[in-house]
Order: sequence, then C-alpha cells, then structure tokens
Amino acid sequence: MINVDYCVFGGGMIGSAAALGLARLGYSVAVVEAQEPHGFDPTELPDLRVSALNRYTQKLLADYAVWDDVLAMRAQAYNKLSVWEQANSALHFEAAELGESYLGHFVENRVLQLALLNKLKSDYASKVSIHYSKAKHVKLGFEYDKNNEANVQLGNGEAISARCLIAADGGFSQLRDIASIGITGWQYKQKANVFLVKMKADFEPQTWQEFTPNGPLAFLPLFNGYASLVWYADVQQSSRLATATLLQCKEMIVQAFPPLLADFDLLDKISFGLRRMHANQYWRENLVLLGDAAHQINPLAGQGVNLGFKDVGALIESIKINPISIASQQAFVDYERARRPQNLLMMTAMDGFYHTFSNNIRPLKRIRNLGVKAANAGGFLKQRVLKYAMGIE
Repeated sequence: MINVDYCVFGGGMIGSAAALGLARLGYSVAVVEAQEPHGFDPTELPDLRVSALNRYTQKLLADYAVWDDVLAMRAQAYNKLSVWEQANSALHFEAAELGESYLGHFVENRVLQLALLNKLKSDYASKVSIHYSKAKHVKLGFEYDKNNEANVQLGNGEAISARCLIAADGGFSQLRDIASIGITGWQYKQKANVFLVKMKADFEPQTWQEFTPNGPLAFLPLFNGYASLVWYADVQQSSRLATATLLQCKEMIVQAFPPLLADFDLLDKISFGLRRMHANQYWRENLVLLGDAAHQINPLAGQGVNLGFKDVGALIESIKINPISIASQQAFVDYERARRPQNLLMMTAMDGFYHTFSNNIRPLKRIRNLGVKAANAGGFLKQRVLKYAMGIE
C-alpha cells in the first residue's frame, strides 16, 4: 500500500501541474496516468495537439521552474492575433499595443507534459510517485477524523491510499463518474480538423482566424516553418477530410482557406469532436475536479487549457490557505467559488461568439461586421479584452 496525501488521476498537463504545486507545498502525491509519453526528440515532427498558452499560464510554469525547460525543447511566441469575417473589417490584437513583445506561445501538449513530468522526477522524487497504469477500482473516503481515506487499486497490482483525490483525467472523467457528479452540456454539430503543415516561405509569428457560416478557419504558427491549420466543419465535411488523402485534403484546404494562406506541404492530420460540458459541482467528499474533468469549452479562442491552469493556481492557493490537516473541504469550497463562475462566464461568452458568427443571416452579418470595425477602434475596451485574453488581468 502506497500512502500519500493526494492521488492525482491524470498525468497530462493539468494533472502534472497540480502534482507539482502540491509537492512544492510539501505534500506527498501519487500520479496515476494510463500511459507513459515517449521522450522528446528534436528531430521529430511537431505533434498535432497544440495549445495557445497565455501569460498567466506562462507565469505559473515559470514559478514552478518549468517554463525554461519548455523553451529548451520548443515553443513559438506570437505577437499578433487577427479575426475577421470580411477582410475589410478585421479585428487585430497586437502585443505592441500594450508595450509587450508577444501575446503568448504555441506549445505542443506533449512537450509541456514532458517538462512537467521531468520536473517531478528530477526535483520532487521524494514527494511524488508516478504510476503508469489504469485504475481497476476506486473507493472514495470522506470522514477525515476517522481516517476514512480513498483507496485506489491499479491494474498493475499497486494499491494507493490517499486522503484526497484530484480528478484531472479529462472530459470523460472516471473519477467524476465514480463520485456521481452530474454534468450539463452538449455536443457541437462540428468537428475540429487539425492539419500539420510546413510552409514553403517564411512567415510572421502571427495567428489568425476567419469566420465563415460553416465555422472558423485558423492558422497557428509553430517553430522552424511549421504551422497548424484548424478547420471547424460539420460532420459530413469532416468525414470527407478524414477519409481523403493528404493531397486531396490540401486541395480542399486551398479552396476553403483565404488567399492569405501561402503554399505549404501537408504532413499530417487529425480530427476531434467539439463539446461543451460543465460539472454541476467541482468537488464531493474528498474528490476535487480540475481542468477538462470540470469543464470543456468551445476551443475557438484557445482558452481551454489556460482555464485548466487557472484551476490549478486557484486550488493550490486554496490548499495553501486551508491545509489538508485542518480543513480540506474548505479549500475545495474556496476553489469552487473562485473558479466555477469564471469558467461558466468564459464558456457562455465563447458560445455567444460562436453562434453569432456561425450563420449567414444577412442583417446579422452586417451588424456583426460593423461591430468588429467598432471594436477594432475601441481603445480602452479593446485593451481590456486583450489583457484578459493574454492572462495579465
């Protein structure tokens, strides 16, 4: 039996960051992850799963002494974000407007996961154990004064006893189901089709997104001439893209994307469904939800992973104020009060943005383009939106 203060389900970006935050507070932690990620190889192509990290996330990673390790592998800063429906009414956000050199960074999910796991292994091996196995059986515990701790049986035969469980195991969380925490939400009628490309000419480190009646089209700059294209399409179009050859996909991309997209070689592709989900509560008994286990958001603004890291920061701060030996439940209460309204607000805002632009209603189209023009000259309001998106406010 392995006895720890916290057992974290999910050794991805959010779970590993939570484990690191807890270890820095002096707690013992077990991390349960189904499969060990393969190591970093600088000669490999970029992964298809990429996240846009804002300044809040970057600062958290820097505080945890991980950010330099990420940069030592690979990441790409970007200094401008443009969105439009009509090219003559584009909305531009530039770092220079705030006296900054960049807005954020695009980082491969696996690179960030590896940096966090490597930090746990190198600096906190005495506090953190990592177990690559699926959970076979989980029993929740609640009454702390009677040492009624949670018990976890792993498929590899290991057993873990923990005072608290942290669910960072994704949108279809096993722990959330075991705790009978309900959810609200729906599946969008679109998929995100992601393409890894190598551009044939140099390009600026800028990201852009064009809104069409059928969904957004986006360009994400990566390192060394690589880039990621994202095509939000309905199920039928997504099915055609999934079954087409790379050459056929390139032809469809060229037809659908704006002329701004220069020539490229298509290297790989993937697609995944889009879902909105929000847990009805963020904790129960001695279990607390983090990241996608608590909420999933439309990814069109790239805020999902940043919300997850804000969850981590809020939970660690709550536990720091309310140590496990005194009042663990109070820490969970404070965490939920801090994060649930904020996550719900962002989810609602993204849905409003998505539904406003995902149609071809002529009067509404005129109004929203006028709104984009006004926002682009919005001064103070535009700067507030930019600061929030950057994670500095």
